[in-house]
Amino acid sequence: MGKFYSLLRKYNLKNNKASLPEWTSIYREEEPPVYWTVLKNILNRFPKNSTVFEIGSGAGDLVAMIHDFGFKKICGIELNKTLTKCANEKLEFLCGLKNAIQNNTYPVFIDQPDILIQVNCVYFENISTKKEYLKLIKSFYDNAVPKYFLLEVIDSKFKTHTNIFPKFVRLSKNDISKTFTNKTIESFPTYVYPKNTSSKTIYLIS
Repeated sequence: MGKFYSLLRKYNLKNNKASLPEWTSIYREEEPPVYWTVLKNILNRFPKNSTVFEIGSGAGDLVAMIHDFGFKKICGIELNKTLTKCANEKLEFLCGLKNAIQNNTYPVFIDQPDILIQVNCVYFENISTKKEYLKLIKSFYDNAVPKYFLLEVIDSKFKTHTNIFPKFVRLSKNDISKTFTNKTIESFPTYVYPKNTSSKTIYLIS
């Protein structure tokens, strides 16, 4: 991962644009984000010929890294047109993938993937309660019916007030278990407050 991340970082530094959101700067840091190592360890369990679909692909950095992990059947979706264009240019240059990211609002019809991934993005537009938020997350899963769902959430242990992550998007393992009944649930902490700006956990739902 180190060698490829260096190439990815070099590309991002060279192609940094004022139109890109501030959060994309984490992919220009000297070290990859914490969740990438956690995600790699989880994905190493699965066959490399597994199909992978990412919700909220941003500028394509995670898709690029997953491709470097050895997964070649990978694509994603991104709402922002500028980010989609940036992602597809990056993925074609670094990975040889053409039009891997579609510009659209999820959920859309997709072939049932082996692995569905939603990390580093929290969607709650027009939502104001935990019940509604959990229903939305479940709808993302139900749309794809994957064998495995990798979902990163803001952890309920994070108590500090911030408008970026309202209380109703902060979830516990119990919240996830009640939402995905009769599923096997595993949890993997990534970011921890106050070392990081928030606390997050990746759940493997199967």
